[in-house]
Amino acid sequence: MTNGADYFIITIRRRPVWFWALAGLWLLLEILTLQTALASVQEGEARAATISWIAAVVLAVVGVLAWLRLGRSQKLGESSERPDDNPSLVEHQG
Repeated sequence: MTNGADYFIITIRRRPVWFWALAGLWLLLEILTLQTALASVQEGEARAATISWIAAVVLAVVGVLAWLRLGRSQKLGESSERPDDNPSLVEHQG
């Protein structure tokens, strides 16, 4: 086996369809909540605007945290194989 400087490992993580569906739903809800907040501000509805802004911020924080948490998960297809375990990941020397 050669040392780590002789080869590079590039990992491409695929996310399942349900993950992208949830991300799309989150984005749609975020856009609708922001639109509601902006419309409430324009109409002079202070209470509705405050509730909408708080909902938008909470939704944004939860979405970002979920994205980061699920992005590190082994369940999304990330391989835990090391080059030693899989000969196709090791550079062949001729």
